[in-house]
Amino acid sequence: MKLPKYAIENYQFTLMAFLLLTLAGVFSFFTMPRTENPTVYIPGGSVVVIYPGSSPNDLEKLIAIPIEESINELENIKQMNTTIKDGIVSIAVEFNFNTDAKEKYDEMVSKVNSVKSQLPEDIYSLETYRWTSSDVSVIQLAMVSDTAEYYVLEDYAQQLKENIEKTEGIRKVSILAFPEREVLVSFDMEKMVHMNITIDQVMNAIHSNNANIPGGSIELGNSAFSIKTTGSYENLDEIRNTVIQSYNGRLIYLRNIATVDYGYKDPDYIARFNGRRAIFIAIQQKENLNLFDIVKSLYPEIQEFDRQLPENIELHYVFDQSVFVKERINGFLRNLLQGIFLVGFIIFISLGFKSSLIVIITIPLSIITGLWVVDISGYGLQQISIAGLVVALGLLVDNSIVMIENINRFMSMGYSRKEAAIKGANEIALPVISATATTILAFVPLIMMPDKAGDFIKSLPITIIATLSLSLVIALTITPLAASRIIKKQEKPKSFGFSKLLNKFIEGPYRKLLALVLKKRAITLSLTFVVLLISLFAFRFVGISFFPKAELPQFLIRIELPEGKNLVKTETLTLKVEKMLDTIPEILHYAINIGHGNPRIYYNVMPKNYNKNFAEIYVRLKEYELEKFDKLVANLRVKFASIPGAKITIKEFEQGIPITAPIEVNILGDNIDVLQEISTDIEDVLNNSNGVINVENLLNRKKTDIVFTINKEKAAMLGIPIYEIDKTVRTCINGMEISKFRNSEGKEYAITMRLSFNNKLALKDFDRIYVRSLSGNQIPLKQVASVDFKETHGILTRLNLKKNATIIADIKKGYNLDDVLQPIAEHLNIYNFPSGYSYEIAGELENRQESYGGMTNAIIIAIIAIFAVLVLQFKSFSQPWIIFVSVPLAFIGSVWAWLITKNSFSFTAFVGLISLVGIVVNNSIILVDYTNKLIASGNKKTQALQIAGETRFTPIILTSLTTIGGLLPLTLGGGTLWAPMGWGIIGGLITSTALTLFIVPVLYHLLTPEKE
Repeated sequence: MKLPKYAIENYQFTLMAFLLLTLAGVFSFFTMPRTENPTVYIPGGSVVVIYPGSSPNDLEKLIAIPIEESINELENIKQMNTTIKDGIVSIAVEFNFNTDAKEKYDEMVSKVNSVKSQLPEDIYSLETYRWTSSDVSVIQLAMVSDTAEYYVLEDYAQQLKENIEKTEGIRKVSILAFPEREVLVSFDMEKMVHMNITIDQVMNAIHSNNANIPGGSIELGNSAFSIKTTGSYENLDEIRNTVIQSYNGRLIYLRNIATVDYGYKDPDYIARFNGRRAIFIAIQQKENLNLFDIVKSLYPEIQEFDRQLPENIELHYVFDQSVFVKERINGFLRNLLQGIFLVGFIIFISLGFKSSLIVIITIPLSIITGLWVVDISGYGLQQISIAGLVVALGLLVDNSIVMIENINRFMSMGYSRKEAAIKGANEIALPVISATATTILAFVPLIMMPDKAGDFIKSLPITIIATLSLSLVIALTITPLAASRIIKKQEKPKSFGFSKLLNKFIEGPYRKLLALVLKKRAITLSLTFVVLLISLFAFRFVGISFFPKAELPQFLIRIELPEGKNLVKTETLTLKVEKMLDTIPEILHYAINIGHGNPRIYYNVMPKNYNKNFAEIYVRLKEYELEKFDKLVANLRVKFASIPGAKITIKEFEQGIPITAPIEVNILGDNIDVLQEISTDIEDVLNNSNGVINVENLLNRKKTDIVFTINKEKAAMLGIPIYEIDKTVRTCINGMEISKFRNSEGKEYAITMRLSFNNKLALKDFDRIYVRSLSGNQIPLKQVASVDFKETHGILTRLNLKKNATIIADIKKGYNLDDVLQPIAEHLNIYNFPSGYSYEIAGELENRQESYGGMTNAIIIAIIAIFAVLVLQFKSFSQPWIIFVSVPLAFIGSVWAWLITKNSFSFTAFVGLISLVGIVVNNSIILVDYTNKLIASGNKKTQALQIAGETRFTPIILTSLTTIGGLLPLTLGGGTLWAPMGWGIIGGLITSTALTLFIVPVLYHLLTPEKE
């Protein structure tokens, strides 16, 4: 290979090239985005339709089915899930992961727009949302006041919103939890009937008097004039003085039959902060920007605004993402620096000062230049990419260690520094390239994993591949260049005794043991095979999981009352929980959301939409300590269980891709009553299962509706259209927006008509409702309709165009999902499902199977690709098999490492296993390659194996130690997400390194024929 020679002879160009790469890396480090987790784009979106006053059954027919059928015309739909409850339809559409997320969302929006004409005209809102993990609040503020009116809080919040939106990098600012102000026209229907005034007449009068139609323009003489008319209302008195009609020769004004004043729409979302009335302000940033730069600009703006607020209004931080991101990134960078220190220390005591200095140069060069590649690949600094740097840390020095060892060997043979650097680099270049290629090929399939988990973890393999590739270039250029100028000829490196200790071990125990196993080949392989079988059996006790808890000082409390309970009842019960929280000293603050979920603050937790019988409390602790956190959550669960009238659960934040719940069972069928019967049975099974908590059967939520049963024959006889009855009932009870009013300040309010009643509607108020017949007569509603109470389903769910029942549940801490699900699955298998009804298990199990299936494919692809490289290098089919024996040897150590440390086989553990495939074969490659060279130079096979083992012992041990040293800080301090991966790699490396030095020579002796 000519690259080392070229780098040495053209050292000026070599140094300038790496200086440019280093500067690019430094620039990337300071400018690249910083977030806690990578952005994941899931192809899909949600459609949310709000139609107040409509029952789930009506919404299913009028809205859900038409939208579903329209969307279903699209290709590549993976799943369509619909939830219907009072006044709200939510349709979640997920497309296959290999499709274009933006294109599919645009197609979905197009299909929704195409069906709008078939939907009721008076729906309140129809909105679509694109799924992305970055659509979270970077800051959530609470504007708190016990005395200020809501509209005053809204005005101040609007001012702050306008100020914040001017800040560069801000995508959206939302003001939440305040009732909208409106102009309420409360009509007295009995007066209207007496004067023979209909609802339509009032509506038409307001419409016609609130028109603002441009009058055009006219030219008079040499001048042009615009013609304006005094059209739309300018104040409430003008609305009150609207002429409706004449009665007994006198004009009837709106004020004669109705009151007109400002009011608030019925609240659907109430917020409190630390027990005080509040509204929330949620701030979202644009994608791929540095979070710290944005909050640095926001802090002064918020602080200045806070100073200008009146004394009775306060501004508080509910959530600040930068605090958690700073702690998380600093923790990972600390792990990285600790790893660099450990790796440097191992190299320093092994190679001596000058040799170790050359190798240690590789670390910052590879990391900094690697960051430049990560940056231009579209990724930022977050826990996944930094973990990639930590994993790569121990690997990136391997090439330079092997290179410097070989150059030192050539110097000891009498070559000059330059000759030794060139010859040593040339001799080892091919196996170094091959070893690096095999490691890189192990990570390449991870990039191509076709699912959400693969996208979540993608920055890890990209970071590793980038840093390893650049470390290879450095090993072939900078390392020999530095060696040719720094290391003196025949200089014995000062190794502080470690190298002497290794040499003593090599010349003593290792030499004797290797000679023994080469003689006792059958016994050696048999014992190894038995250990492997025992390890495979032991793996069943490891346990399988997906992603662990997030280990953050925060959690959510969810309160659900029976269907049909109103916001007032929900607030009353929430106050009981609030009083409990006030007694807990570990809590820093809490934010209460009644009727809605807390604004989205975590990438895989979606807030619940409007629901009057639901409340969610975001709780922020002063600090996070695992044992204290678990104890607090356990105690709260016990306390909440004693509160009657509601189901209170605690949601702990988790890492990884979003899932509805760890356990999710879907029952599919056509009849809602049969589905309810089946789901109730399945719910009982879950409630009686060990390790299952927070069981929830959505279909079992019953509510009581007031049903107007229309006597259609009598209505027809009286000449009353059914539509007129429905419209009148809706206008009187729920209210109907009939126009808009803009005041002198330019603020726009809805003008809403509604029957007048005191505070709350009572049953007796139904007797005050009249409907108009075609002949113009006003007929009491009670003459054509009776009022009854009827129990109905509070929530309806649909899956892929079919009715379904969904039962969800969580897993108790310390329980394994597979162990919990096994008896549940057995019950489902023997359950007597009626014809046409079936079940499917979703939740964590479904997502895990998808991800692990993709990772199994990744391992197969990695093995085939690595095998192809080895065949190319060794021109043999048998020798790659010899090298691959290190993979099952590594699995032995991984299994026992997981068992001893009590870690489960999680998603990141699987990533670690794939990493091992590429890492552990490197030692075998170096050993087999050098053995081939010795045999080619005339050594006998046994002698060659003995020399190769002893010669390559030190670099093999060193490369393994540096990899372990680099990973150890992340493994010990990276939390439950990275511990399974770290221990898997460390355990695998220990057994693979130890056994490779003996088993590879044994297999080589058996499978490689002696050359004549």
